[in-house]
Amino acid sequence: MGRRESKYILFTGKAHENMKFDFTQRQIETFITLWNQGYPINKIADRLNTSKVSVALIAMDLEMAGKIGPRAGGLLGKRKVVS
Repeated sequence: MGRRESKYILFTGKAHENMKFDFTQRQIETFITLWNQGYPINKIADRLNTSKVSVALIAMDLEMAGKIGPRAGGLLGKRKVVS
């Protein structure tokens, strides 16, 4: 019998305890609007009052579900935003 390789399971452990996986429908609609307008994920995260990681997860989820598509600039977006 072969040696069993250990596995790394995503989003477990202390570093992930504050991960957010639930959003309101309004937040998702706002995300889609900003995504389609080319806003970078850090600006979308600011607008949704969440982390860049959470916004990246929203993007992955919605892309897999066919609700958003690729865009110029990918996750970084194409829109220049001056703060």
